[in-house]
Amino acid sequence: MKILYSQLKELVPKLKASPLEVGERLTLTGFMMDSFEKVSYQGKTDYLIGLEIRQNRADCLSILGIAREVAACWNLECREPFHLFQKENKKDFKLINFKDFSKKEAPAIETRDKKPIRRILAIDIKNLQNKKTPGWLKEFLNFYEINSVNFLVDLSNYVMLLTGYPSHLLDKNKIQGKLVWSLNKDFKQLTTLDGSKIKLGRKEDLIIRDQEKILALAGIIGGQAAAIGLQTDSIIAEMAIYDRALIRRNSGELKIVTEASNRLEKDLDTDSAGDAFNLLVTLILNNCGGEITGRVFDFYPQKRRVPKILLDPQEPSSYAGIEIPTQKTIAALKNLRFQVKQNNKLLEVTPPADRMDINIKEDLIEEVIRMVGFDKIPVDQPPRLEIVKNITPLSLKLSEKTKDILTALGFDEILSSPLIKKEENKKVNYQNWEIVTTQNSVNEEYPELRQSIAPGLINQTMEYSKRGIGEINIFEIGKIFGEKNGNYREQNSLGLLTHQPPQKKALAKMEQAVEKLLRALGINEIQWQEPEKIPPAANPYSCWSPAVGEEKIGILYKLKPEFAKAGNVYFAEINFSQIARLLKKYQPEPTVELTKKIVTLDANLEFSLDAKKSLAALIGEKIKGISRQIG
Repeated sequence: MKILYSQLKELVPKLKASPLEVGERLTLTGFMMDSFEKVSYQGKTDYLIGLEIRQNRADCLSILGIAREVAACWNLECREPFHLFQKENKKDFKLINFKDFSKKEAPAIETRDKKPIRRILAIDIKNLQNKKTPGWLKEFLNFYEINSVNFLVDLSNYVMLLTGYPSHLLDKNKIQGKLVWSLNKDFKQLTTLDGSKIKLGRKEDLIIRDQEKILALAGIIGGQAAAIGLQTDSIIAEMAIYDRALIRRNSGELKIVTEASNRLEKDLDTDSAGDAFNLLVTLILNNCGGEITGRVFDFYPQKRRVPKILLDPQEPSSYAGIEIPTQKTIAALKNLRFQVKQNNKLLEVTPPADRMDINIKEDLIEEVIRMVGFDKIPVDQPPRLEIVKNITPLSLKLSEKTKDILTALGFDEILSSPLIKKEENKKVNYQNWEIVTTQNSVNEEYPELRQSIAPGLINQTMEYSKRGIGEINIFEIGKIFGEKNGNYREQNSLGLLTHQPPQKKALAKMEQAVEKLLRALGINEIQWQEPEKIPPAANPYSCWSPAVGEEKIGILYKLKPEFAKAGNVYFAEINFSQIARLLKKYQPEPTVELTKKIVTLDANLEFSLDAKKSLAALIGEKIKGISRQIG
């Protein structure tokens, strides 16, 4: 976004800062100055300041938006754009009161596809006298690399640069019947104002048309069919805001980027469009004559509710690390045109309608800190930071620690889908849960939510076995699901599976892995009990439940050959949700508490020469023995 310093001075008349100071201050408040150029405008020295505007600040893609930021930085008043025209020769300049035309008919407009449209404002104006553009406006548009066309069209572009709202003027004498907004179903091509031909045909192309022809690609570019010329004496002026995602997609896929699409693909405030439209119509009537023939057409399907946000005035200090007094917080917000009310110890803050980027308290905190100034944060002092509460869930810590322990024990982690085939739950379910079946499943072959981690581990073991891998040690941490007494349940579980050659003791390895894991996590009272329910896949003579005290926390069993199909396979599952709860009860404590300083005594011993030789030989033999064990 480029802006002339003289334009800032007209909207913020009490501004004393130099052009360079303005650019540097805006940089510190989030608008990076990427160019600074000394220029001549209307025969006087001026400065053109180029700024990078953040994606969420559509309000600052306008002279008015930047002027408001500058006014807030220096605690000054910013005037509205119509004040620019209240000069000595235009003392009678007043905005149109559309209520005066409320009893007349609105333009003949139809919105066939309403979903992509957030608001449309349109009005008929007749008996106009279009003319060539005056030099000052041509010169002004040139700074923005916008070609001058004629006075009517250039006024439309001027209002867009002033307010940030694009508009479109159509020659009414070239329109057949109603003006219609719809998704394109009939046209294959649009000839633009400069004669370029755009291929259409996409279902998402939102167009403006009449009964016979396409007139514009809505929100992006106008067509030749209803273009404004010097002979135009009757127009429909429209200003619209669309679904920004649709405009961005259309602009990107059609490879057309215009000043209008650049603004309309961002989150523009629908309420403020009314003021911009009023300014446009007023400027047209004041400069090209004409008269309004009917009331404003205003399609506004869903008005936006501006949020009210509660803010603790101490929070900006906590985030910034420096003391920001409450009054300074309130002043910063009011300078940015926020409404602030005291609500007990909190502030109730209402942002202006055009600040679409403000929705939560963190947005307000950012606004306060940037207006106080990032440069005000001292670099030679430690920040005033509060220790925040650790909100990391115990289950997450438990999961990460478990992965480290099992990896050290030689297990590899796998990840599998919680959706499994029909009948698989019946083979491995060891709890008194009913099966949960998904509706409208993405894959009809996998409609059930797993009741155990076993299916994923067993399937992975089968795949490894097909590839000739003999010894397999794998685990997975995930959720299992079920229904009990009409209530849906889910829990975090750990599944372990080991497949060993027949000569190796797979059961001992699995028991040791479970016990080592639980002890490493801080649980020592481990027992093995009979399970409450033996799943069909388990060998009933090799099935146990690990327990802490008298509380069973899972299952361990050997898979029957018909289910494993891979040999000597043992599976264990631990209820992680239960473990997390038990860890709060069984807090590991140190066995010995040292309360006094440990004193180390040094002793010097003397040996005879023969004794020294014997001792050296003994040490040498020990070292050799250790080396053989390591090697």
